[in-house]
Amino acid sequence: DVSSSDLYSTSVLPGKHTADELTLLALELNGETLNLDHGYPCRIIAPNRPGVLQTKWVTKLEQL
Repeated sequence: DVSSSDLYSTSVLPGKHTADELTLLALELNGETLNLDHGYPCRIIAPNRPGVLQTKWVTKLEQL
């Protein structure tokens, strides 16, 4: 049995987004450290990716 929190514990960012020079690892919003609602400690902002898929709460990155 998988809980709903487990379904969203990891995210894979497709190559078209990782290769896009406009994709960002954001640590701040408007000059302020991200708060928890906005994805503290870090979030990914990937152009042309739906907002619901913009990854929040990034704590680890792996290259596959």
